[in-house]
Amino acid sequence: MTIVLVTHFMEEAERLCDRIAVINQGRVAALDSPAGLVAAVAPEQRIRFRPSAPVDDRLLTDLPQVTTVTRSGSQVVVAGTGDVLHAVTSVLARNQIIAADLRLEQATLDDAFVELTGHRLTD
Repeated sequence: MTIVLVTHFMEEAERLCDRIAVINQGRVAALDSPAGLVAAVAPEQRIRFRPSAPVDDRLLTDLPQVTTVTRSGSQVVVAGTGDVLHAVTSVLARNQIIAADLRLEQATLDDAFVELTGHRLTD
């Protein structure tokens, strides 16, 4: 069964739809699952945390899932793909480092829409 839902609410589309067509100026800009659309435009995830002890960047950059490691004050920001969260937390645990204030950031369907169309949705 196919149901066509027209909405500008990306959270609603993500929750209710198995496949989404992003329409831009009357043309289909992309057609995929919500996760597929997000992964196509922003495959990386970012992990932010404050380590309980000093962390050598090589400990993280040697992981195949990690693409970059940056620092902002006492905070470490690791970007990567795949199961980067598990890889980073595992290596930290093996080295007895606690990741305080850990946050996982990844693109949303709103981000994918903006990337695909060049337009922000307005309320």
